Amino acid sequence: MSTSTKHSDASLPAAPTRQWLRDRLTQAGLRATRQRLVILESVVVEKGHPTAEQVHRQVLMHDATVSLGTVYKALDSFVTTGLCKRVPTAEGACRRYDADCSIHHHLYCSNTQEIIDYCDPQLDALIQEFLEARGFQNFWPRSFSLHITGERADVTNEQQ
Repeated sequence: MSTSTKHSDASLPAAPTRQWLRDRLTQAGLRATRQRLVILESVVVEKGHPTAEQVHRQVLMHDATVSLGTVYKALDSFVTTGLCKRVPTAEGACRRYDADCSIHHHLYCSNTQEIIDYCDPQLDALIQEFLEARGFQNFWPRSFSLHITGERADVTNEQQ
């Protein structure tokens, strides 16, 4: 079986340049304001699907004038324009964000609250075939994302 845990999209640079950030915002139809640039950079650089609060803390190191409300508004516009996507946690209480918009799934560790990106083309094909075979009435799936909750074995063993 060909599966892999992936940590970042190949199209996302580890250290994005200002020009790369500007281009992404412009291509999404957004003005490349100073606040949006630093917020987008934080989402791209911050590992582990950050919350808005984590992005805000990162942003404050570069620009102390950006409010948490501005971060939420920017993240919402990024989601709307496809620059990032929201990733729910198992509890659903907090929203986390993923700058990697490629097709992938998420494994959620309920012990550590870690969200791990997971790719498996064989699973993708199986889900696609399942959806096509069922032919939902008046519904045509455009995309899908699987969210699996569990515990990492190495974390569970350490706690026992």
